[in-house]
Amino acid sequence: MSTHTKPEGPVGQFAYLARAGKEFATQPGEAFERTLEKIAEWRDERAGSFRYPVVEQADQRVHELIGGSWPCDEAEAFSAVWADALNDLGTQALRIGRGAFGGWDDGDPRLVSFAWCCARHLRPLRVLETGVGRGLTTRVLLEAMHRNGQGHLWSIDLPPLLEHGLAAETAVAVPARLRNRWTLVTGSSRRVLPSLVSQLGTIDVFIHDSMHTTRNVMFELEHVWPALAPGGVILIDDVEKNGAVSQLAKRHPDAQPIICASDDGEALIGCVRKIRPLAGSGVRPYPFGQHLPGDPFGKHDGQYRA
Repeated sequence: MSTHTKPEGPVGQFAYLARAGKEFATQPGEAFERTLEKIAEWRDERAGSFRYPVVEQADQRVHELIGGSWPCDEAEAFSAVWADALNDLGTQALRIGRGAFGGWDDGDPRLVSFAWCCARHLRPLRVLETGVGRGLTTRVLLEAMHRNGQGHLWSIDLPPLLEHGLAAETAVAVPARLRNRWTLVTGSSRRVLPSLVSQLGTIDVFIHDSMHTTRNVMFELEHVWPALAPGGVILIDDVEKNGAVSQLAKRHPDAQPIICASDDGEALIGCVRKIRPLAGSGVRPYPFGQHLPGDPFGKHDGQYRA
């Protein structure tokens, strides 16, 4: 989900500050953390856009990375599940797409399709996601695990603190029939993720779709990475908004990332698999054995900006 639109004009800004003051009184911890994330977001914006090498034939490359069959034998099933999810939201007269959730985005079709394929091809037992919104990604993951006959999804989500009307739309896409494999943990990832990861012990698939600041994404990745099983996969939405994927690859030789364009080309998606480094080489293999120009995920920090 993208960042919520900023209030415009003096009246809008005054109303925003008034609501923010009320939240500090009722939820001081979460409100303070959200304020720090807003500052981090402004810092990332001032730094400029973050450039990453984008692969072509993204769907095939992701399947090669995760070890899934290609052409994907799950494509038709995903299309049907996705259409059903969109139809259910449409019957509730909810607008769908970018900015539709009070300024935040609904799940990107390509990101959600990657989540479906990770769940169906890898058959994970423990899946963790941050950011729920209306729950399109959540629904698709749960549908995949239902068909697998195994697995459980833990979702961390902090409903918008200032836009209280959106609370009723949170996870509205998730039907009751799928909720037996789902645990929703309310709170910011900074407050609840460490203890949840500790309780789970091992994570097979992790999906980041919460605040897209470098500060927040790196916090989540650094807590999840030690618990990610060998061969486990991380999906990260809106990677162009931060330098987190580059930093993860720099710090962890066993991180193998590729970057793909979103379905509409408006954003970038990161897919990272946890692999074993080449023995004795001291060098992490690049995607599919090909060294990418400019050492984008090597020792040179990787915060390539436009």
